[in-house]
Amino acid sequence: MQKFLVIQTAFTGDVVLATAIVEKLHRFFPDAQIDFLVRKGNEGLLTDHPFLNEVLIWHKKEKKLKNLWLLLNKIRKKKYDKVINLQRFASSGI
Repeated sequence: MQKFLVIQTAFTGDVVLATAIVEKLHRFFPDAQIDFLVRKGNEGLLTDHPFLNEVLIWHKKEKKLKNLWLLLNKIRKKKYDKVINLQRFASSGI
C-alpha cells in the first residue's frame, strides 16, 4: 500500500482547491493511504473526507518552529512514499 501526504498550509480556498488532488490520487491509487497537512483552523474542511486517512494540523501562529519540529518527527515516522507539497515556502518544504 502506498502512502501519500498532501501539504497545503495556506488559506481556506487553497485547501478546498487541493481536495481535487486527493480525489485524483484516490482514483489512480484506490488502496493508498492519503494524509493531508493543513494549518490550524482549516482542519474542519476535511472532517470525514471519505478518501483521507488522517488530517495533520500545523499550529503556525503559536510557537511556529517548535510545532513544525514536532510535526516533522510525526511525519518521518509515517515514512510516506510520496509527499505533494502545494506550498512555496521553505518551512513547508522541510
